[in-house]
Amino acid sequence: MKIIDSTILQITPAGNFLAVFASEDATIYTRPVACWALIRRTFELNDDDRAHVNEMDLPVSESAIPKPGEPLTFTHVEGLSSGDERELLPCENDRMFLGYAGPSDNLLEFQERARDLVDEIMEEEDDEDDDGERMKMVETGTEMADNLPQTLSHLSVEVQERIRKGKVPPRWEQGGWLEFMRRFGDLSGG
Repeated sequence: MKIIDSTILQITPAGNFLAVFASEDATIYTRPVACWALIRRTFELNDDDRAHVNEMDLPVSESAIPKPGEPLTFTHVEGLSSGDERELLPCENDRMFLGYAGPSDNLLEFQERARDLVDEIMEEEDDEDDDGERMKMVETGTEMADNLPQTLSHLSVEVQERIRKGKVPPRWEQGGWLEFMRRFGDLSGG
């Protein structure tokens, strides 16, 4: 989902509200909400986004989901808090945003959500790392397949050399691997 447009329609002072965020170690921290903003956002949806729009926790009814090729527009209230550079930023743009807390709210109630969010992010990153590793394995497998005759020949020579010298690890006997390599060596002229 890609933001096409974001327009602030109206701003109101926030009073004593805090925006609550999770840090990378799953602890919570807060920033004062400077003001509330009525914001209209327009998103471009791809087919996968459109199929999962109900799971995205957007303030949009199912009947408001646009037809394929049309953007999704909705208006809602967000808190703006100061960022690192003294600018006002929409709190909900921050991936680590947990919610808003009023003057009488117990901030510890956000702790469990912080842990869940950090676990979810770590799981996503692990999945991305796994995808990268799988891709690397496919690329390596493709390179190996291109050089398979050379690789097998080299392997056969190495194994036959160990067999001749009697330096065969005991685990090679398991599963018939040693017998396979002896036969492979005979076939390949090793």
